[in-house]
Order: sequence, then C-alpha cells, then structure tokens
Amino acid sequence: MTVSTGPIEPAELLARIPDFEQALAIYRRDLASDNLIDLSVAENVLVYEDSMQKMVFDDTRLLPEKYIHYVSPYGDLKLREKVAVLLTKAFEAPVAPGDLFGTGGVGSALECLAFALQGPLLPGEAGPPPLKEGDAVLLPAPYWQGFNWSFEQRPKLRCVPVPLPTEGPDRFKLTLDAIKQAYFKYNRLFGEFPRLLALTNPHNPLGVNYGQPLLDEIYAWALGETDMHIISDEIYAHSQVDGARVPFTSALALDAYDQAPERIHVVWGFAKDFGLSGFRTGFLVSKSGPVQRAMLGTKGIEEKKHPMSWFTPVDSLKHFVLRAILDTTVNGGGAELYTDFAMRRYRELLSESFEKVRDRLVARDIEFVQTEGDNPAQFFWLDLTAYLGKRPPEGAAAVTPLPFTLDTDVNDDELWLFNYLAGPAAEVTLLPGETMHSPAPGYFRLCFTAYQPEVVCTAIDRVADALSKLVILG
Repeated sequence: MTVSTGPIEPAELLARIPDFEQALAIYRRDLASDNLIDLSVAENVLVYEDSMQKMVFDDTRLLPEKYIHYVSPYGDLKLREKVAVLLTKAFEAPVAPGDLFGTGGVGSALECLAFALQGPLLPGEAGPPPLKEGDAVLLPAPYWQGFNWSFEQRPKLRCVPVPLPTEGPDRFKLTLDAIKQAYFKYNRLFGEFPRLLALTNPHNPLGVNYGQPLLDEIYAWALGETDMHIISDEIYAHSQVDGARVPFTSALALDAYDQAPERIHVVWGFAKDFGLSGFRTGFLVSKSGPVQRAMLGTKGIEEKKHPMSWFTPVDSLKHFVLRAILDTTVNGGGAELYTDFAMRRYRELLSESFEKVRDRLVARDIEFVQTEGDNPAQFFWLDLTAYLGKRPPEGAAAVTPLPFTLDTDVNDDELWLFNYLAGPAAEVTLLPGETMHSPAPGYFRLCFTAYQPEVVCTAIDRVADALSKLVILG
C-alpha cells in the first residue's frame, strides 16, 4: 500500500467537492486566470463596495478584547434583538427575539430545522406528528442545490423536486396544482405523503416574488389539508428592484401564520442582501416547541441535548462584525441606522445593475426567462436551449474541460456548453441549470450582483460572441 505524503493538489481537492457552485467559487479563487468572470456563484458586492467599507469598517477597530471570549452559539440577546428589529421591518410582520435563533449560515439553519422537526411534541403542544428519517421534502424546481445537503446529508430527509413547466406562457411559474400533483404522485409511488414543503421567496434561481394570493392559496391547502410543515427561505428578502409588479410578502405576514405558527418556519441571513456570504451567518424564526427546544437545548424536559447551534455557531467574530453593522448610524451620527440606509441604497444599486444587465442581454440577443415587471432578486435565468447540440465549425480549437468534473447526471450538451463558455472562448462561468434540478436542460443561472454591472456586461459580450460562433454540425 502506497501512502502519499505530499500536499493534495488544488485540482484534486476540487474534484472532491460535490457542490458544483462551491467548487466554482474555489476554482475562481485558487486556479482560474485573472481574466475569468465568474457569474455562477450567488454573491453580492454592491453594498460592500458602495458603503459598508467606508461607513462601517473604516472606523471599526480590530477585535476588542470582549470578542475573544465565548458567546451564545445561537446569538446573544442583544444581537437577536437587533436582528429582530431589522427583520420586523423587512418582513412587515413582528419578529420576536425569543423566536429567533442564529446559526453558521442559512444552510445550517435549514439543517437545524430538519433535525428539530424530528423532535417529539410535549403533551398539549399543537402540531402534526414529528418528521422521521426518509420523509419527503417538496421543493419547486429549479431550486438551490444546497437544500439537498441541508436536508439529506445528515437529517436523512428526501428532497423531491416539484417540476415547473418549461414551455408555454406559464413556463417556470409556480402554482398550487404543481405542488398538489407532486404531493399525490409521491403518495402513489411510495405509499406515504411528503411531510415538508420548502419555498424560496424571492426565488433562487428565478428571482421572482411569490404574490400574496398564491401564497395564501398554497398555505391554506398545505396547512388545512396536509400535515406538512412549511419552510420559507427568505434570504433574498431585501433584494427587490424598483417597480416590481409583485411585491415581496413574507410568510410571517400571511393570515396563515396566525392560524398555525408552529408549522411555519422562516430562514434569513446576511449573505445575500448584505453581501456577507463568507461570514456564513443565518437565522431561523420559529414558534415550534420542538424547534425552540432544539435550538435552546434541553435539560429535564426530554433527553439532555446541547443547543443545535453548538455545532454551527454564531461565533464571537460574527457577533463583532454584525454588531458593528447593526450599531452603526449614518448622516453624521444621526438617528438613521446604517442597515436602513444600506438596504435603501441597495435597492437603488440593484435596480440600476438589473437594468444595465437586462439591456445588454437584450441587445446581444441572449434570451432569459422573465416576465416584464418580475423581481429578479440577484439573477437572470438564461435560456440557452437554442445552443444545445451546436458546436464550433470544423477545425476550431477543441474545448478543454475544467480540471474538475460536473455532476454526471447533467445533460451532455449542457455540460459541453458550460465548458465552452468557461474556456478560452469566453472565460465566463455560469451555473448549469441541471445542477439546480431544472426540469429541462439548456438553462443557466447568471448572478448579476457578483461584480459591478460594467464587468457583468463585459461578460455578456464575451458570452454572446462565443455563442455566435456555434453552428449545427452534420
């Protein structure tokens, strides 16, 4: 047996990462040329480069002594009180600090919920029976692939895509009928019903807000005719452009929340709206007894258990950074909180970037899925289906794949197109739709907040030029 004693090469490390989006982020940092424009990863640079650096961190001294000590793993009371104020404004519904628990990212918050909902009810507590390993989670597809890791890897739930239509006037539109069809189909196939419905609002990768009438319809059915819990991932709540036809509506603002609060759970984090993805700080909001006991820990109620956030904590550095952001005021020390200023300014920056990128996509004849007036969050869902199966003319240079592999269940033509655009032809990476469980191949997610709009527009020009060289062979 030969044992390697040398360092593991970056390409080999990348080959071990099953989440392609995360692999692309590391590839950009460690291996890619400086010319690569990575629009595949959901990141947001707009707020930091516009105001956060100069208004918050230029005047923030390096780590005071009190932040080297232990802190509450789910966020101390002061932090949760301030986040509760922030979310009460964003959700337009009251968020109580006692219902709010911090974790090391929204992915961790989802995992904590998946574990916690398998906990028992105490006598007299309202709610359906606990979830169990193997129970199904319905997710409108396409959806963020991280749900699979959060729900399946350790909690052992089972993610079941709800395929959205890919043709006609309602393509990629969510309806209650689509959810019902998936719900009853699962029962016919496996003899039991799904126990959890996870909605992302605003949506990733489609960007749209779900209107209140649709949400009312879905929640009324799920809570009235099934025993499912509902998780609403609202991590893009502030990512709203001016003039959006359908406004954002939080699950906490629905009438259904007052009727069955123990079955509705919301997650949010600082990664997307505030552009702090590397700090991995998320929060879950839940009134469920099993969830609150899991997050607070138990002693003398059930078996002794430590708080779930112990394994994915809001550590002291996170407390320090977030308190700096939440405590800062602007306008010469006036009454306005920086968070209020930043999210108002973010809306302006997001709207401006969206318009510039949309106009460039239209000018370069790159199709995307969006109805006029839809909110985009931070994404364009590109429709490159017309280029599937096309290749450069005979004699053109061969396409060299990246030094790590994409999931083998991705359509071969979609994979080829990704590698073609990522290579010398364009040096732009987009996220292939089938990594996000797209019901059909040929769609790619473009994150237009990953760079300033001028850089994104340059990337679009490169992509358009590269696509124009593809022809039908044979």
